[in-house]
Amino acid sequence: MSFFKKKEQINQSINNPYLNAKTEWLERYGDYISRARNWQIVAILSIIVTIISVFYIGYIGSQNKLIPYVIEVDKLGNTANVGMVRNVDIKNPNVIKYSLNTFIYSWRSIWGNLEIQRKFIFDAYKYIEPGSKAFLFLNDSYEKSNPFEQGTKQNVRVKVDSIVLQTNDTWQIQWRETTTNLAEEQISDIVYRGFFKVKQIPPTTEEEIIKNPLGIFITDFNFAKIL
Repeated sequence: MSFFKKKEQINQSINNPYLNAKTEWLERYGDYISRARNWQIVAILSIIVTIISVFYIGYIGSQNKLIPYVIEVDKLGNTANVGMVRNVDIKNPNVIKYSLNTFIYSWRSIWGNLEIQRKFIFDAYKYIEPGSKAFLFLNDSYEKSNPFEQGTKQNVRVKVDSIVLQTNDTWQIQWRETTTNLAEEQISDIVYRGFFKVKQIPPTTEEEIIKNPLGIFITDFNFAKIL
């Protein structure tokens, strides 16, 4: 084949209207098609990642987030040690003493600080069974002696002396209340004794666990001064 014949074939190939149209189409739209394909790949990958994330979040959400803790208390119910455990025996007498000790301290203490006093009141109600005789008794107690008003004149410091089991569900508690004026000058020092009936309701919700993790509730109580 001569040089001129090859050159003629090349010129015909270059001037082929079908090839020229294909080349022009690719040059004009090929880039758009390529970018569209890339976005399709990105979209598919995003959907896959989203599906995996949803399943993973669902799995994490189904796991138990509550960590049980045990509170070790001494014979008067004061906190001795706190630690994470797997099994807690809430029938342990010291566990009930801890709850009763906390209730007495929260109920009878007067500190003169609004935030602290409000916390004491909320803490006291945590150990009272709603709608019980103890609940009505506590309401009446706060109505007769408003701790916020009392805190503007004096302070009351509480110390529990003994907590003794009387029957299967009734405990005798003896405590001392030292009352001072705002200058911390002692006004009175009185010993009280009361009888408290309790029941155990193990918490089943996160809110109940936060409020009363040991599930100890006072259902009825009465008290008087020791002369």
